[in-house]
Amino acid sequence: MFSSWISTSESGNRELVRRAVEVWTEKSDTEGMLEYRVGLLGLGTVGASYAELLTRFGADCSRSCGRTLELRRIAVRDLDRARAKLGNRGDAELTLDVNDIIGAEDIDLVVELVGGVDSPREWIRRAIESGQDVVTANKAVLAAHGEELFALAHKHGTTLLFEGAVAGAIPILQVIREGLTAGPITALTAILNGSSNWLLGALENGDSFEDALKEAGRLGLVEADPTLDISGQDAAHKLALIARLLTGRRVDLDSIRCDGIESIDSEDLAFGRRHGLTLKLAAIMRTPHAQHHGGTVSLGVFPMWLSASHPLAGVREENNAVLLEGPTFDSLMFQGKGAGGHPTAGSVIADTVRAARGAGKISAATDRLEVLDPLADLARYYVRLTVPDAPGVLARIASAFAEQSVSLASVEQVERRESNAAMIHMITHRTTAANIDTALAALGKETLPSQAPVRIAIAVDGWQTEGDTATRTSDASDGNRT
Repeated sequence: MFSSWISTSESGNRELVRRAVEVWTEKSDTEGMLEYRVGLLGLGTVGASYAELLTRFGADCSRSCGRTLELRRIAVRDLDRARAKLGNRGDAELTLDVNDIIGAEDIDLVVELVGGVDSPREWIRRAIESGQDVVTANKAVLAAHGEELFALAHKHGTTLLFEGAVAGAIPILQVIREGLTAGPITALTAILNGSSNWLLGALENGDSFEDALKEAGRLGLVEADPTLDISGQDAAHKLALIARLLTGRRVDLDSIRCDGIESIDSEDLAFGRRHGLTLKLAAIMRTPHAQHHGGTVSLGVFPMWLSASHPLAGVREENNAVLLEGPTFDSLMFQGKGAGGHPTAGSVIADTVRAARGAGKISAATDRLEVLDPLADLARYYVRLTVPDAPGVLARIASAFAEQSVSLASVEQVERRESNAAMIHMITHRTTAANIDTALAALGKETLPSQAPVRIAIAVDGWQTEGDTATRTSDASDGNRT
């Protein structure tokens, strides 16, 4: 019928007819579908992007899941600001009361995008007990109370999904849950915090940490309080969720080693650049070879030097990336935006579609995962110290390290005439982080009077040759070698 109509219409009306056909087809595609009514908690950066995307692509998403998706109600703190944000996008009802959404009979799915821990925990719990599905991007509440909420969702037969909580635009949880089921994932190396990755890039360009942090705040890449980002805690929350999904076991957040980038400065990045190294705040998961299906895994978040050829070395700006390794697929890498409204909101939309399909339910875990420290394994380390430029200092440092059986492969000293201090960059032979930390603690305030020392693992073999005895050299203009 429509093709005949088009062929007999005047050419000037063809575009109008084409659009009418699209609208008619779109309506017919979703006509008769059961509704899936969404209530949104929060209209911040991610919440506003979610509302925008669901309004723009709601018909496509509805066809994908076989339900008519409707953003029915949004709980906000300020009605005027919310109206200004939404503009002409959609006709969702605004409310100041979360109780108009949680437990409401005309809401099937609660999307929690507020953040925090205590209130979201209570809201998610009540929504599940009311029989509502829940989607959240809140890694903090799930890392702290995930098992309680997963068990509750399992008990009530509802869905609790959290793709947006882990790696921004990267659908890594979907890949783990459904895409790689033929064999174990034995190793994961990831950049899970886009804000810290952006900061390290700014330091590599010569910015001070303070200036880089201010600029990141101006660009909206860090929160007003950036502690979770720069301390590594945000990445640790995400790593805990990934490990929970991979192992099916409860993960104690406090058991994960977590070292941040607070003490890193541009001097460290300059050293790395001279020697072909790139610094990343890495999230690490390693499964002992004999325990692919066991309950023991190494987990940690810490700064790590990578060679320029490493797959993660080229991940720049606020991007996230996940490198997976396993015997059946060798290695796979996923990369995408890790910060910003649209990347995270896109993952939340994907979870909305999965929830509407009734997919993605997670069973409650009973066994606890035994977590090991990745830095308990032998590795080479970079150590940076700022010390008084005085006789005997290097001897005291060498003695303290020797007491802990830490052998130094390379020492580079840079004099700071204006402060009567010297900056010392050292590379160790293979040792543990604990040995280095004990040696540094033994030096005391006399040797390390002010600036905190920096200790960074080196995840490359470029500092050694056969026998683990050769050291890498640098141009003499880089500093005095001792």
